[in-house]
Amino acid sequence: MEKIRSLPREPLVHFLSIGALLFLLYGLVGGDSDASRTGDRIELTAEDIQVLQDQWAKQWQRYPTAQELERLVADHIREEVLYREALAMGLDKGDIIVRRRMVQKMDFLVADIAVPAEPPEATLREYFASHRDRYQEPARVSFNHIYFSTDRRGEQAHTDAQRALEQLRAERVAADGGANLGDRFMLYREYSGQSPDQISRTLGSRFAEQITDLEPGAWQGPIASGYGVHLVYVTHVKPASLQEFGAVRQRVKGDYLSEQREQANRRAYERLRERYEIVVANLPSDANDDLALKDGDAKTGTTR
Repeated sequence: MEKIRSLPREPLVHFLSIGALLFLLYGLVGGDSDASRTGDRIELTAEDIQVLQDQWAKQWQRYPTAQELERLVADHIREEVLYREALAMGLDKGDIIVRRRMVQKMDFLVADIAVPAEPPEATLREYFASHRDRYQEPARVSFNHIYFSTDRRGEQAHTDAQRALEQLRAERVAADGGANLGDRFMLYREYSGQSPDQISRTLGSRFAEQITDLEPGAWQGPIASGYGVHLVYVTHVKPASLQEFGAVRQRVKGDYLSEQREQANRRAYERLRERYEIVVANLPSDANDDLALKDGDAKTGTTR
């Protein structure tokens, strides 16, 4: 590979150059100036360069040009130099973000080693059979509603809704009629194929619980929501059903691998924890106690 050309003289480059000089000055004046630092070596193998190219291609859907590859290599070297200097200066100490990231990487490392990337088909089918309720297609409800605002009508909203219900039934009004009897609703008047979770997110859990018990084909209510009260006409109900394995295979695989990673991480942590003597101050017996203990108040407890 040709010698890496200097980067364009832009303000950002000047800023980074000054930063690099500061790091160098720290190393020469106040940092580690012993002979051991002279042996530091940064080497990029052909495999390392191929990884850089592959990462670029994954992002840009093409391989880098020669000039772009030189820039990638220069950036990688810069990153490695600053990373090593940051470690030498102890910049990773006391940083909660770095701490959490390292813990996360340990979790992933353990899981990647312990859990196969592609579990056997028989294992997935067995997992599916033992968790069938998880893969049940929920019931779906289609309905129209007429809204009565409690903000506008107050306690009268329920009475007005009851009176409107009697009129709708007496006149045998269809599902798409009767809008003039209620108030304008900010969302939709008609909902199709809604699951209980979807209804709950839109109109509240209490509304969702009640509507799933209604028989289709007639105006019913009033039913309360977070907005007010409603008269509801259920037009269609699709009962809950168990899905076939083939339809949810990818989801089953994801759930299985997630569970296996969690178990692997837990086992690995337990093995690692056994290496340490854990000492924890005694906690207050009541969670509402003042946790600001004075010096000497906390007793030391030891656990394995």
